[in-house]
Amino acid sequence: MAATNSFLKNEPPILGQLLTLAFGFLGAMAARWAELPGAALSGSMMAVALLSVPGKATSIGTPIRLLAMALSGTSIGSAVTPETLRGAATYPLSIFLMAVSSFAVTGTSAFMLMKVKGWNRATAFLASTPGALSSALIIAAQTDADVPRIVVVQMFRVFFLMALLPMLIAGSGVHLQGAQVHLDDSLLILGIMMIPGVALGWFMDRRKIAGGMFLGIMAVSAIFHGTSVAPGRPPDWFMIASQVLIGSWIGSRFVGFNWRSLGSMFGAAVGSMLCTLTVSALFAALTSWLLGFPFGLTMLAFAPGAFEAMTMLAFALGLDPLYAVAHHLARLLVMTFSLPIIMRLWLKDSMVRAKTRAFR
Repeated sequence: MAATNSFLKNEPPILGQLLTLAFGFLGAMAARWAELPGAALSGSMMAVALLSVPGKATSIGTPIRLLAMALSGTSIGSAVTPETLRGAATYPLSIFLMAVSSFAVTGTSAFMLMKVKGWNRATAFLASTPGALSSALIIAAQTDADVPRIVVVQMFRVFFLMALLPMLIAGSGVHLQGAQVHLDDSLLILGIMMIPGVALGWFMDRRKIAGGMFLGIMAVSAIFHGTSVAPGRPPDWFMIASQVLIGSWIGSRFVGFNWRSLGSMFGAAVGSMLCTLTVSALFAALTSWLLGFPFGLTMLAFAPGAFEAMTMLAFALGLDPLYAVAHHLARLLVMTFSLPIIMRLWLKDSMVRAKTRAFR
């Protein structure tokens, strides 16, 4: 009992979470009615984010978050086939170009925020790092960075990508798969598959591995489906539920967000986003041209968003989620391990320049 109380300690009210999820479901249905691409995912996210503006949304707690990760990981793993595994042999060059793109995105956005908006180097740099908000905030606490500015730019990027990226990709000319006829995995198969998946995901989550539950069960699902032990895919209701849960969870991250601060920093947030999208699109187009991947797929893989959300978005759009997860996980690792080193060099360079000016 003590372990259970500790696990559920300080969780948001369950009724508020359920009402927030219900609103996310309504947003998903509205987006599907409007025939928007990635409707269940982006619709639920936008609905809950908007519900948070008047303070009516409730944060999604750990149990529901883990459930969202488990269902999403199972769904995405079901897209793995022997064909997609063979295609993974072409990923290394693409991942290298994505890593270069991430550094270019950070540098371009940071330069704009410093030169146009007058932000200090630490704030501009940490606000510009793609898909590494947690690491950025940890480092920010050790510098003179303006944390609210970092949060505003990073959160605006998340909202923009989830809300508009599906439409941008649909407009790029890439073929988006609609509802497909496929064999449904039985509830027995899903249950057997989820037992080791949840166990592995729980182990990874307890070891503080980012997206541990998501990655653990996705790996097990990929093995089951890649070897044809699980012959089909989860039922449609299962996959829609996973998208609504993930979208609602992402939207609930705006609970407590200072929307007034967005108004005062809107220009900086938009400018940073334009820099980010432009550089990402250029590298995505280069990768598409060099390796023959659809531009919509490379754009989604190079977009600087959270890897769970971007991977789920690839799945919702009928694109290759294995390609997306490989790139976003690689970015997360590259940025997490390189960020402290690059930040030290970035600030050291600024101090050297300041001393040089002082001696003139």
